[in-house]
Amino acid sequence: MRGFSLLITAVLVTAPGWAADIDKPDDKPYPIFTPANFTTNMQLMGRNFGGVNASLAKKDYEAAKGQLVRSRELLMITITFWRNNHKDDAIKILRDTVSKMDALDDALSADNVDQAAALAIAEGIGDGCQSCHTLYREQDPETKAFRVKKGLLQQQ
Repeated sequence: MRGFSLLITAVLVTAPGWAADIDKPDDKPYPIFTPANFTTNMQLMGRNFGGVNASLAKKDYEAAKGQLVRSRELLMITITFWRNNHKDDAIKILRDTVSKMDALDDALSADNVDQAAALAIAEGIGDGCQSCHTLYREQDPETKAFRVKKGLLQQQ
């Protein structure tokens, strides 16, 4: 019990200094998330989410969950890109899609996974991705690669 009391005392003594650091502005601004960074993230996210769908089809829910976690991480990082470009509609789509990813994570965490429900949630995630793609991406006619539509972003 004495060790616990010492720990609590240490936390209480150091907490005011720690809390002050939270309110202190960062000396460096968050790095700019460029269209190239965004494209790389989206390509990685697409591959990972493709793996989620493939794993769901095989009922390999553990693998699906691992790829879903990575997909969510890659997608969430892009919020910086949308904020830097003042695209509130894209942020809303992103947040809605991440919420669906969280719902899929919950479904995959169940003791008995309902495959049909998980597949329906995954389809909804794909719909969210497609709605953003419709608004913000175009295909390069020469390379056939997809990119953010020209003229939509402040960074271009």
